[in-house]
Amino acid sequence: MNMKKVLFVMLAVLPLAFGCKPENKSSETTPLSVNITVTPEKVYAGDAVAFEAQVTGGTTPFSYQWLIDETEQEKTTPSLIYTFKSNGSYIVTLNVTDGKGATAQRRKVVVVDAAKVEETGTLTINWVGKMNGYNTKSTAAVANDGSVYTTCRDNNLYKWSSTGESVWVKPIYTAVSANSATLGTPSIDTDGTVFIGAGNGTTSGNASGDGTLKAFNPDGSTKWTFSGWWRSDGTTPAPTCQGTIVAIDEDNIYFGCTGQNGIVLSADKATGTRKGFLAPAGGARSGILLSKAGYVHWYGGKYGIFGIQQSILDAGGADKLSEKWKQFGSGDEMAQGNYEGQIACLNVGGESCVAGIVTDSRGTKVYALKASDGSVVSTAYIDDTDSQDQGGVAVDENGNIIASLNYTLGQDNGGVVIVNPSTGTVVSRYRTQEKVSGSPAVDKAGNIHFGTESGFYYIVKQDGSNCQLLVKRNIADLILKDSRYSDSFSKLGNAKIWCSPVIGDDGKMYICFTDNDSRAFGGVICLSYEGCEGPADSDWPMIGHDRRHTCKQ
Repeated sequence: MNMKKVLFVMLAVLPLAFGCKPENKSSETTPLSVNITVTPEKVYAGDAVAFEAQVTGGTTPFSYQWLIDETEQEKTTPSLIYTFKSNGSYIVTLNVTDGKGATAQRRKVVVVDAAKVEETGTLTINWVGKMNGYNTKSTAAVANDGSVYTTCRDNNLYKWSSTGESVWVKPIYTAVSANSATLGTPSIDTDGTVFIGAGNGTTSGNASGDGTLKAFNPDGSTKWTFSGWWRSDGTTPAPTCQGTIVAIDEDNIYFGCTGQNGIVLSADKATGTRKGFLAPAGGARSGILLSKAGYVHWYGGKYGIFGIQQSILDAGGADKLSEKWKQFGSGDEMAQGNYEGQIACLNVGGESCVAGIVTDSRGTKVYALKASDGSVVSTAYIDDTDSQDQGGVAVDENGNIIASLNYTLGQDNGGVVIVNPSTGTVVSRYRTQEKVSGSPAVDKAGNIHFGTESGFYYIVKQDGSNCQLLVKRNIADLILKDSRYSDSFSKLGNAKIWCSPVIGDDGKMYICFTDNDSRAFGGVICLSYEGCEGPADSDWPMIGHDRRHTCKQ
């Protein structure tokens, strides 16, 4: 044999004789990595949760170590079933070791909500009306003849008959920007005139705003459009209307806007002629109200809560800044962020007061202030709730303040709280793991009504130091199970409730909602509950004081 060939064969066979294999880069092991899947994704205390290891790469066999908040579990398999006994946030850790000693780790935060409260109680649908826009904060108003008015982000005013038929739909204003929307709530005078503030858009550099205050006649025609947004120096504050609600008195109306600090105004309610104005920092970010003390009150976001004598504002107001009081606008008690919830009036010890809920540097507090000078009557800190950005208050027949609460993910610190304004103490509380963005309402029986952003309508009753759940119903499910509306609302997913319930004199309840999945449409629903016969006989039983939202104590 040729010596060169013999040498080649020997070199080729030699590695095999010594147990070696030729190098093959394609057979290299992929690095070990792990992931965790959680079923179900929404976790409630008391429910069994399945964790599954997803391993890629590495070399078999694998060993597994599971830890819940650093406590090692007995299971050493790819799957783990675990029941969280209480709500909160937990860290689930998975350590995996492969056959060659390589290790990999994955951590996952699991948020556990409080044990799910099952639906209960009976609500009857009287009618449902559909709106072609997303509803944000805008609450229904009910006229003396039973007509219902609503608004939403399509910037129209809707009128419904007492039995739910659409009477008319009218545009409120012309938007200056694509994202401009109607966030205001209608107010209705005794003659049926409807006042509505709308438009929160501005052009580049805040050169102009589309804030509009308009009065409609009951037939849908325009009674007047307010045009006096200017200040005393002739400048215009690029008005924008947030959660505007107009306060109605005998001759005048009271309203406000934001935008370049905003202004607060009074005007002749018959003609829309401007009477007077004030230019407080922050303007008015929610409804204005009139107290028995003869003062006009409003919330200016982080700049605090204000009051000025009604007669001074009517007479001009601009030169009377010394007659204005302000609270929660500076120091440790300064409001955190531009809170836009609704305030209310009530009597405490024979004194006219203003009540609300707000978050400061210490926490969230329910407060009562003397209407005449803004001095603090009482405060009650709700230490374990989340910071307030919306919400609001109502007053029950015992003179207690009922405040709606935001919530922290994984905690049951939402719902409502009942506070005694004389002592500044918490009387009772109903907890949910849901956010309540609107003001509560109280009926004649003392039942408390509220809606949640999760789409549920609640009715609870105070029972000593506790609250008893009477009704919890999913609004979307109610509508979709009703053959009258299942087709027109077939695309309704989560019926988010971002506004406040209204209770009519006959006990019917009205609340607006939106489809939170598409955010393309919403509606208003009229409900009945056998235990509701009308609003409570209290100083402030619902948002805007009454079904017409006159905002007057």
